[in-house]
Amino acid sequence: MNLLKIFGKIIIIIICLIIVIALIAVLFLMFYPSVGKLPDKVARDEFATKTKQYYDGKFHNENDTSTMTDSRSERSPRTTPETIIKAEKPSLLENAKDDALAFTWLGHSSFILQMGKLNILADPVLSDRSSPVSFAGPKRFSEVPIAAEDMPDIDVLILSHDHYDHLDYDTIKKIDSKVKRYIVPLGVDSILRGWNVAADKIDSLDWWESVTVDGTTFTLTPSQHFTGRNPLKSESTLWGGYYMSNDRHKAYYTGDGGYYDVFVRIFEKLGAPDLMIAECGQYDKAWANIHMFPEETVQAGIDTQTKWLIPVHWGTFCICNHAWDDSIKRVTAAAEENGLNIATPRIGQTVKYDEIDSYNEKWWEEYK
Repeated sequence: MNLLKIFGKIIIIIICLIIVIALIAVLFLMFYPSVGKLPDKVARDEFATKTKQYYDGKFHNENDTSTMTDSRSERSPRTTPETIIKAEKPSLLENAKDDALAFTWLGHSSFILQMGKLNILADPVLSDRSSPVSFAGPKRFSEVPIAAEDMPDIDVLILSHDHYDHLDYDTIKKIDSKVKRYIVPLGVDSILRGWNVAADKIDSLDWWESVTVDGTTFTLTPSQHFTGRNPLKSESTLWGGYYMSNDRHKAYYTGDGGYYDVFVRIFEKLGAPDLMIAECGQYDKAWANIHMFPEETVQAGIDTQTKWLIPVHWGTFCICNHAWDDSIKRVTAAAEENGLNIATPRIGQTVKYDEIDSYNEKWWEEYK
């Protein structure tokens, strides 16, 4: 009988611990600042009337696509390099002219695009981890090429979606004073406002909607992906890419997403970009619907009839099973095989568009 009482007490203690842990987790997701405040009921009701992609309380892809498949890629023993990848100090353009087009990769999907007289910053993550906390989550394995305090004034900051490897609380808090304007998909504005970003600095767009800033038009394009900083409330915000155009140049950033016919439609609607900055990396058979494999990245470039392709979403964080350099090896091989122009700048290098054909060094071969 005593053993039964002891066993019963142990079970009760375990149940209580589980309840406490679950409660802490829920409170963390509800109130921890970096998770972010999701759209309220008023905003959700507006989504339902504004876009056909929002129904059943969440956003949906154009195709009825599952986030996960039944397959999974085998894990490589080389998901991160043996040593930290060095970054160069950016040589950003100063006093840019109307015909300027320059690209500076900051690692993963973060980059500065200088287009005309605008400094455009995309998906900035300058923290050591892609995570809501500083002590856990995917750790950066490349140097940060520019500290937040050294960031130039940003005319437009674009966000493709709310995942932690694209939207970072600490980075936004550090650079917000330097940002004149944000352009984001529907719902992401709620997260920014919850971080005390001024509402009048934010434009939130549905797919194919546009806003023009100083002569450059930003169009949010569809992608086949998903969102969710809070796993209990996924797809509460929209996702997408950006097509940016002015009188001199056109640039297209894919954001994250699987391959489908959207790239052909982007070309038909908006024309061939001079530069396509495309997701390449962090793919898996399990995510085949919502991330492109390198060969699909090249096909997307062919579909848009881009003049030049720069692959991003690799070389910084490991959130996948493939070798850290698998994506860049495969995408460059596929581009060469298909006759697609591809540039592969180092992290931190500033690529002037009129010199882009000189940025084809296979620098990743310096690392194991």
